[in-house]
Amino acid sequence: MDNTQSQSSAGTSQLDATINALQGGLSAAAGAAGPNIAGWIKTLQGNQQLSGISSELQNLHDALSSGSSDTGALAKSLSTLGEHTTKVADAATPDAQDKLRQLGQALSSAASQLKG
Repeated sequence: MDNTQSQSSAGTSQLDATINALQGGLSAAAGAAGPNIAGWIKTLQGNQQLSGISSELQNLHDALSSGSSDTGALAKSLSTLGEHTTKVADAATPDAQDKLRQLGQALSSAASQLKG
C-alpha cells in the first residue's frame, strides 16, 4: 500500500508540474516538454488502463523529438491527450480528479492554440 501511495504522491506532483508548464502557454511549455513527456511515459508504463494515454504520449514525444513542425499532428495529439485525460479523471483518486480535469482542459486549449 505504501508503494501505491508514494506513486500517487509522485503522480500528483507530476500533475502539478505539467499543469504549471502548460499554463504558461505553448512557448513556455516547449522547453520542458521532452523530459516531462518522457517522465509521464515512464510513470504510466505497465498500466493497461492508461495505455491509450501512454501510447499517445509516445506519439507526441516522437513528433517533438523529430523536430517536425507539423502543427496539425501536434494539435491532434494534444487534443486526444486532453480528451483521454479528462475521461480518466472520474476514475482517479479524489486528490487527482480536479488536477486531471485541469490538465485535460490545458491540453485541449493547447491543441486549440495550435489549430489557430
